[in-house]
Parts: sequence; C-alpha cells; structure tokens
Amino acid sequence: MIYDRFENIRLYYDSIPYLKELNEELTTRDLRKLPVGTYYTKENSVKYMVQEYATAIEKRPEVHGSYMDVQLMLDGNEKFGAFLKIDSLPKSFDDDNDIGFLDVDDRVDIPLKSGSFIIVFPYEPHTPGLVLTHSENVRKIVAKIPYRV
Repeated sequence: MIYDRFENIRLYYDSIPYLKELNEELTTRDLRKLPVGTYYTKENSVKYMVQEYATAIEKRPEVHGSYMDVQLMLDGNEKFGAFLKIDSLPKSFDDDNDIGFLDVDDRVDIPLKSGSFIIVFPYEPHTPGLVLTHSENVRKIVAKIPYRV
C-alpha cells in the first residue's frame, strides 16, 4: 500500500501504470461538482468512480485480485483499515467483479483525510469507509487500475 497526500502523487507515476493518465484526467475535472457515478479516462479507459457515503462503524475486509484501488479523499475523513498481504484469494471470490470478502484480524488503521490518497495492490485486504472520530459523509474518487500479481 501507498499512503500520501495528493500533491505527491507524481512521485509514483513510474511505479504505477496509468497513474499519470488518471491524475491528468482528474485534474481537468471539477471533482467537487462531478456527479456521483462511474467514469473512464479517455486514453486507456481507466475506470474511476465518484462516491459519496456515510462512514460506518464496522465493515468486512475486501480484497481484489486483478486491480489496484486508488482512493482519493475529496471531502471528509474516514478510517481506512489495512491488512497484511494474503497469499490466495478467498474461495468465495467474485472474478467478474474482482472482489472478495474475508475475515482477517491484523488491521492497522490509517486516517484517510481530505487531500490524501491510498493505493491498494491486489491481494492486500482493506476496509475503507470506517468512522474515524464520528460518522460523517465523505466524497472520494475510487479508481481501478489493472495490475498483474
């Protein structure tokens, strides 16, 4: 996982395929006015979603097998649960939607605050959208970047 502030995202262009393309797309949009929904970059059709939701007290950890999550917090704050990388995907893994849920107990909490981002690689369980200090509504971008394990 990578956790940093928006202004440093360029530091990871060489390591993360399509990250430069995604960032260039996002910087041409008014992200605070962009309606909730799913969008794609023009060049390679990298999928990104504008999401709004209320943070939750508890959620089940999720994991992906083929895509990295790039989560950019626009407004609000949440606790982001991070777990150690796993060796294999859960038996109930949904290949069509590239998501599985599992029970793991080695969570480390990261405060994902407005102006920060986190990149989660495949096989890294995570729990986004948790209450940091109190339940609040957040607005964020979640992008899916293809990645081979």
